[in-house]
Amino acid sequence: MTVDLERPKRRRAVTVELLLDAALETFAEVGFAAASVEDICRRGGFTRGAFYSSFRTKDELFATLYARETGRELARVEQQLAGIETERDPVAAAVERCLATFRADRAWVLVHTEYALHAARRPEAAAALREHTAALHDRLTDLIESATARVGLRLTVPAGQLARILLALHDGVVVAQATDTAGSDAGSSPAGAPSPGLEHTALLLLLRAAVSD
Repeated sequence: MTVDLERPKRRRAVTVELLLDAALETFAEVGFAAASVEDICRRGGFTRGAFYSSFRTKDELFATLYARETGRELARVEQQLAGIETERDPVAAAVERCLATFRADRAWVLVHTEYALHAARRPEAAAALREHTAALHDRLTDLIESATARVGLRLTVPAGQLARILLALHDGVVVAQATDTAGSDAGSSPAGAPSPGLEHTALLLLLRAAVSD
């Protein structure tokens, strides 16, 4: 009789994904601090044992959630930057392509922002978040260096510095959009809300200033 040794691994991988989905929804609904392991397990239909067989703490779960969500975002960016060197205006095309396919997930924006506040008061969480953010920064820096090299453009600022600016710009815009959505009726645009083209304009100006032929 042949024993499928991969089946337990696949089953555990599915469990982890479902726990991450349940955690994302729970954190977005009640907040990271208020959410309990029981809340997450209840939403996902799991026992506490299933949780603790995969994660030691909520913070460890968040680390895995962060890696998954940012990994998905960067994969979309990398996909959109493929073949950018064939465009007549690569900078404008890069902005158009990425923003046309990127949709800020309001749930993730809420969870990420709240965890940053949680970490600001807890040194261990802050150290972990810095590590996660550094990994994201390094991957984005690599994407910037690869894309500019393929296009034949020269950066006027270090790629790492540009990556930090891009992340800060993006985070600021999506947080503003999340709070404006929360305080307005569906489909309305409250006074002072960032316009749909704000991030597009800001990115285009930033990237044009950051590269030269």
